Amino acid sequence: MSSQYLVGKQLCSIGRAVLDLVRSRHFSEVGAGGFTRSSLVALGVFCALPVAATAALYLSIPDETLSKAPRQVLTSEVVRLPDLRSQIAAIESVPEPIAHDIFVRPAETLSSLLARLSIRDAQAERFITIHPEAGALVYPHAGQFVSAVAREDGRLQDLKLYLDSSVTDRGTLVHVSRGDDDKLSLAVAPYSYDVELTMVNGFVGASVDESLKQNGVPQTVVQQMHSAFDYDRDLVSDLRRGDAYRLIYETKFAEGNFVRYGRLLAMQLDHDGKTTELFWFGNDGVGGNYYDAHGNISRRIFMRVPLDVKSVSSEFSPLRKHPVTGVVRPHYGTDFRAPWGALVRAAADGVVSFAGVGTGWGNYIRIDHGPDIQTLYAHLSSIDKSVKKGAVVKHGQVIGRVGQTGLATGPHLHYELKMDGVQINPMTVRLPDEGTLSPYRYAQMEVLIAPLRARLAILQKVQTAAMAQLQHEDAAGAGAPRGL
Repeated sequence: MSSQYLVGKQLCSIGRAVLDLVRSRHFSEVGAGGFTRSSLVALGVFCALPVAATAALYLSIPDETLSKAPRQVLTSEVVRLPDLRSQIAAIESVPEPIAHDIFVRPAETLSSLLARLSIRDAQAERFITIHPEAGALVYPHAGQFVSAVAREDGRLQDLKLYLDSSVTDRGTLVHVSRGDDDKLSLAVAPYSYDVELTMVNGFVGASVDESLKQNGVPQTVVQQMHSAFDYDRDLVSDLRRGDAYRLIYETKFAEGNFVRYGRLLAMQLDHDGKTTELFWFGNDGVGGNYYDAHGNISRRIFMRVPLDVKSVSSEFSPLRKHPVTGVVRPHYGTDFRAPWGALVRAAADGVVSFAGVGTGWGNYIRIDHGPDIQTLYAHLSSIDKSVKKGAVVKHGQVIGRVGQTGLATGPHLHYELKMDGVQINPMTVRLPDEGTLSPYRYAQMEVLIAPLRARLAILQKVQTAAMAQLQHEDAAGAGAPRGL
């Protein structure tokens, strides 16, 4: 509590006492003889009050508040900075590293790759070449992501090659580095990419593929959309102007750098008043496929047309005049006219029983697909290096390329299907199409696709709202007076 407050309180008490004293005396009763002694005393006290109050207030103020402001004096002093020239020279003497992030080009070699990374290091090139574990750097594939750091003198400091896998969500990192002791080391280890989900919706214009491209959908995702269906019932190709689509696909990053677009995980297609909804499920026991929400596969187990460019040039026939020999004999297969080098794919999962050259068929491949089911692919210009006797192939895997080897009048694929030892027409036969997931695998798929279905539902609501708004604006514009 402040001293000013205490003094004020005491003065108020004295004032009230003086007023009470004055009221108790009647000044009018004091005659010509003047004031009484008690009245004079009271009057003196009353007059002394202002003086006492002023003195009390003065005495209650601290001494420091009444003193004069302190005198300020400015002085200057020379400060000597430390000599940093040696430290600056040491920093400048350290070579500035050069960092690069690039993608491997087609027909790239190790030498051209190092040159593009500003690495001029014969020692590092020899080190990579003599280590079999670094084979992916010696023979890099187009599209692979490479990150490197080169010293100012061109020597390799750090080199990383990221190998993606189309089978699993994990990749492999090939890492070559130079330590403080100037020795090179090599490490090959699994690597997990940072994966973001990209969501896209839109409407089809004049062309399906062109509409997808204009909306930013990468070509690799468009190809996966088509591959989810059989060629002869490709719903993506059947989409028409005004049909809607909604997609969710992966975008992969390595150390904050975009690497590539990954798997198409989910899609919804609106066509002819129906909505087709498909999801990728990789743990189906057959390498992964697209399934609907009920666990039914989106395509047949067997491809009726096992190549990308299709045009039937000679049907399956019990009697046909051979175009080269002129002999009339059965034609137990289907010929597909296609340009030289067109990709030929395995019609279904299976094991290669023959891959090589045969009389009349030229380069051809025979694949066993299970109990008493075989397919044959003939007149190939080349056979993929991975396709050898005993090799396991998957549905849709590239096994060769169209050619004109053997007895053939032009480039085409001769395709045969044999069941129970009998050659049958692959275009009309009822193929084994049991593509429904088991209850156990379906339960797994349900858990995986639940968040994807929720995202697709959001995309659909946004798209529907946007379409309603557009229709409303069109209707309002049509009803507006001319000239507005």
